[in-house]
Amino acid sequence: MPLKTRDPLALIKGVVSARHRQDIELAGYNDALRVLERHFEVYEQRLRVLEAPSSFPDGEVLLEAASQGLEQLRSAVLALKGLDPFASPQEAVSLVREATEGYELLLQLQGVTEEKRQEFEEAYSEYQENDFEIG
Repeated sequence: MPLKTRDPLALIKGVVSARHRQDIELAGYNDALRVLERHFEVYEQRLRVLEAPSSFPDGEVLLEAASQGLEQLRSAVLALKGLDPFASPQEAVSLVREATEGYELLLQLQGVTEEKRQEFEEAYSEYQENDFEIG
């Protein structure tokens, strides 16, 4: 069952569901979760270097929420690695819910980022123009 998506929540749900149905072996399930953990490390590095523009006062709050969401996703994946959804379906469902909550926090940042990207670009263009006029 190939999973072709960049959505970590869809990947988590797909892997947990596949293991619950015994479509994949436990080793494959754990391998998939390890891959997700590596992606989270990369995303965390990207979050660390993001800075909220001063023209966007809620930016810091959103970055903090995104960090919290990422941590929640990581925590859920770590816990999922410690159980087999086939043997413990209720625990797996609970951990997928936890991952969902974390992902929703990340989506808030993504949604605002998409919405504000144009504003950021315009503000940056104005900054560059003003900078050149002064020099």
